Amino acid sequence: MRQQSRLQKGKDLENFVVDRLRFSGLDKRAYRQRGSGNGKNKGDIWNDLSICFECKNQRNFSPKWFEQAEREGMGTQEPIVVWHKPQTPIEASFVFMAWDYLEKLLVKSSIPPTITEPTRDAKWKGERLKQALKDFMAEMEW
Repeated sequence: MRQQSRLQKGKDLENFVVDRLRFSGLDKRAYRQRGSGNGKNKGDIWNDLSICFECKNQRNFSPKWFEQAEREGMGTQEPIVVWHKPQTPIEASFVFMAWDYLEKLLVKSSIPPTITEPTRDAKWKGERLKQALKDFMAEMEW
């Protein structure tokens, strides 16, 4: 097996995170951020989840990485560090996040859906909207 460069190992971890975001359906449009790690303030992965992902593939964990993710998130994104220890399976990576963000995620996942089917009023408005669109399309001859 050929030895990979440290840059390639970092790219592999970023690709793994992007693939997991896409495969799980969390964010189908996620991709590796161009120019991350080049002194520019942006996370390693672009996403619609308002999360600043910082991916690290190094032997020892450093708390400074979380500070880096906070700085790059610029207060508008939740900082998350994905850490993969070399010479371990990439699936054994760890995720580090702030406790309050973990609580928000757990609360969101435990709340059952409140609406099981549309109300009569919502159904009636939807039917009116559908008919208005049909009338509009017929008038525009599309």
